[in-house]
Amino acid sequence: MSSDGEPTVAVKLFIDKEKKKVLFAESNKDFVDVLFSFLTLPLGTIVRLFDKQSQVGCLDELYKSVEVLGPDHFQTKACKAMLLSPLNAAAIRCNRLKVKVVDKNLMYRCKNTSCGHSTFSSVPDAICSCGHVVEYIGEWTNKKCYPPVAADKEDAVFVIGVAKFIVTDDLQVAPASTRVMFSLIEKYGIPEKVNIQEKVLQLNSAKMIGLFRRALLTKQVLTG
Repeated sequence: MSSDGEPTVAVKLFIDKEKKKVLFAESNKDFVDVLFSFLTLPLGTIVRLFDKQSQVGCLDELYKSVEVLGPDHFQTKACKAMLLSPLNAAAIRCNRLKVKVVDKNLMYRCKNTSCGHSTFSSVPDAICSCGHVVEYIGEWTNKKCYPPVAADKEDAVFVIGVAKFIVTDDLQVAPASTRVMFSLIEKYGIPEKVNIQEKVLQLNSAKMIGLFRRALLTKQVLTG
């Protein structure tokens, strides 16, 4: 956790001091869970996360097109909302991440007292089958939506919590072992261990978002 109380995940970097390049990193499940959560993000969320400057092909322009189209061009207001702020299919699981890279998931519900459906939605302006528009009721949480899966531990996200992992500069992830570490040192041709600097970083949400951006644009993600 940072000095201002913001959640962080720790990662130890192993750096080639001569080339000033990260060879690999060692971390626990918290960092790896956040890395793996990048794969769950919808394209619309990625563009919004980088303020329409994702530099991923033509996606920024496509997103802007949806933004400027008037409501008369969509089936409902909810259609436009779900394109601009799509729900992550793994949102329930990602709510457990120690460091989150996306906004809170908001919930909406039909509050028509005579409605027999009480429809829930993650999309603003969605229309219930009774014809009423759903209203905001609060943040989407695991407890509000689904009971816990019996096989899951309370703090589980994607990977088992007891293991440590090795992460390379281009985000290859493997279980940590002495064999893996020495094979990477040999791969990069580091003649002596004395040439390797160890550095521990605490990464908050903003830094993980920056890391994600580099993952889209370069293969030297940890070196930055």
